[in-house]
Order: sequence, then C-alpha cells, then structure tokens
Amino acid sequence: MIPKNIFITYNDDAYVRKGELDDIISLQGVVDTADSVKKAIEENGIAPKLVPLKDDPEDFIKMLRHGAPDIIFNLCEGAFGLSSMEMNVAGLYELFGFRYTGSGPLTLGLSLNKETAKNILYARGIPTPKYAVIGDIKSLSSVSISFPLIVKPVHEDAGIGIDNNAVVWDITSLKKRIEYIIDIYKQPALVEEYIDGREFNVSVIGNETPNVLPVSEIDFSELPMDIPKIVGYEAKWITTSPLYKKTVPVCPANISKDIEEKLSCTAIKAYKALGCRDYARIDIRMGNDNMPKVLEVNPNPDISPDAGLARSALAAGFSYSKLICEIINCAVKRYDGTDKKFFKP
Repeated sequence: MIPKNIFITYNDDAYVRKGELDDIISLQGVVDTADSVKKAIEENGIAPKLVPLKDDPEDFIKMLRHGAPDIIFNLCEGAFGLSSMEMNVAGLYELFGFRYTGSGPLTLGLSLNKETAKNILYARGIPTPKYAVIGDIKSLSSVSISFPLIVKPVHEDAGIGIDNNAVVWDITSLKKRIEYIIDIYKQPALVEEYIDGREFNVSVIGNETPNVLPVSEIDFSELPMDIPKIVGYEAKWITTSPLYKKTVPVCPANISKDIEEKLSCTAIKAYKALGCRDYARIDIRMGNDNMPKVLEVNPNPDISPDAGLARSALAAGFSYSKLICEIINCAVKRYDGTDKKFFKP
C-alpha cells in the first residue's frame, strides 16, 4: 500500500514529574522536530497532519482512529512528562493496529533500561563498559569496578541526569552522586566504567540489511583539562552553554578505515541485538586499546535537522527531506514486504 495519509505524532509535554527543571528542554524539543518533519514531507507533495499527545490518551487515540492514517511518523519520546512512557505510546499503536515508523515497544523499553540493554549486549559478546546498578547506597560494597566511574540514572535517556559531577574519582564522590540520582530521579543509579577516550555516534538506517551512515565524533579538544570529556545534558541541549559550544561533532570523523569498520560492525551488532527498526543511533567510546565499547543504543533518536542522525545523513549526501523519506520507505517496506518506495527523493 502506498500511504497518502500520514500523521506525525509527538509528545507535547508541559512539565516534568521528576529530575531537574531544565530537563523539560529535551522533552519539548520534539515539538520543533515535528514541525521540521512535517515540512520535509510536504516537500514531497504530501500534507501530513500533526497529532500531539498531551494530557488525555483517549483523545489522542480518538484522533488517530478517526483520521485512519496510512502510517504514523512516531516522534513520541515519552508521555505526560515521563520519558519512561515512550514504549507505552508504541504499545498503543500496536493495540489499535496502526502502522508506524521506528522501533516497537519492546525495543524502546529495553533500550531505556540501561541495565537490561547492557545485559543483552554483554550476553551477545558486544563490548560495553563494565557496570553495576545500585538502588540502595548500602549495596555499594558490591561494586568492584576501578575508578574513575560515571554515574547515570538507569531509566533515562537524552543525557538526563548527567553533568560534570557524573564522573567520580573516589568513594565519597561516588556515594554522593548515587544519592543524588536516587533522590532526584527516583530510580537506581547505573555505575559504569569511565573510558577516557574518543566518543563516536554511529547512525544506522534499515532493517534486513541496515546501512551505517558516516561516523560522527565528538571533539573534546576545547574542553578545559578539569572538565570530564562527556556529553552530558547541558552539552546536548543548552545551546548557550560553553559545554554545548565546546563539544562539537565532527562528521565524517577523522578515523582510519580499520577503526571505521570496527565501529560500523559493533554498531550493527548492537542495532540487531536490541531489535531496532528503521533507524537508530549507537553511542560508542574507544579508549587507548582501540576497542569500541557501546555506551547506549538509541532507537528513535533525536531526528531534528541539527541532530546527529541528520548530520550523518547529510555527510552521506542525504538532504533532510530525503532522510525523512528514507525512514518512511523503511517502515513501508517492513510492513508491506516490498521494495516499492513511497517516496523517490
């Protein structure tokens, strides 16, 4: 079926239920992204409809059922101020039989649970930094990972809960950071080996034979020596911040063919291990041993025009409009089992 009636869904959150006040920025950024995706589709002669998910899921479903979309471009990164609800939105699509872009509820749920995602990677033999999950400061004695460490909320994404204090060098700082995560984010802390090395973003598109787009690397060279080389929440989202301006992505990355092949191979393995569909971004760190270690698998990552996936697509010769078209084509092929392209950009 060639879809003509396209809906773009996104979470229009006006508040956060936990965490810091600035965490709302990453949730609300999807509103602008939805408008960008709409314009990209319009360039191909189709007039999609924007459908926000606000406070009432019943109204949201009624709009979808009444409109009977041929396919939904799913940009919902959560619901009701909770990123943990991302999988539930995809679950609603499944229950009501809607066709939609991106990964399914199981993949979205697994990836947002950093412990489960890392367990899967480890079981599949895909390198990932050593880790432990601490839900109670009393169980800290079970951690046998050498310093330095990085501490993150176990059930968040988009850099939420990660700032310059996330990297710790001693037991006192470690305890303080774990208590902060438990108190502010109301969830256990992921304590992970901190790899002081290069960080890469590897974007993947496709299903049966996924393709890796040009690798992007974060340039940490402008950061002061006393600042940890990480891309935390401020560096991701606060555009006026010095951290944002001094953690510049370089795409294509200046890497050898050997390293590029290692990164691509690792990214594809991680993509398949978590069951990603249509598109995703894999974040990887590489230390002095040149061993790629997967930090996170990001299904349905930020797809705004200035985000990492769009940047890598541009380096591959894809305009933003063409990128959006390709994602829709991937979803259509997945549902229809045909190579017929809806868009021919």
